Amino acid sequence: MTVLDTSGVVDLLTEGPAAPMVGEMLAAERELAAPDVLVFETLATIRRNALKGSLPPARAAAAVEDMAEMPVHLFPSLPLRFRAWELRENLSTADALFVSLAERLGEPLATKDRSLTKALSSLGLVSVIALPSG
Repeated sequence: MTVLDTSGVVDLLTEGPAAPMVGEMLAAERELAAPDVLVFETLATIRRNALKGSLPPARAAAAVEDMAEMPVHLFPSLPLRFRAWELRENLSTADALFVSLAERLGEPLATKDRSLTKALSSLGLVSVIALPSG
């Protein structure tokens, strides 16, 4: 079960550049994984994009509605906290939670975040699926 980060979920919900690839992953796997912090991060990103005008209000509202139907299994973040804390020197807290989950599941992490991809390639913690960013 591939771990999908916020960037991929936002694209899936807003028909961004990574949506087709995320859709293919879902078709192949039926369900993806993420820590429960995904809900907060996704809402925050949709809100930010709507407030700055890069996401029309109706599309933003639809994305929030569609979150309930996402085939993403949400894992509790609390059990991931110690490993996330160990990664604090190299990764943001949110990124570390996604990486911790990928490590725990022994699965790759799918992301559009090029700086995260670069950090993970140098650290060699988990394999990364680079999602298209546009």
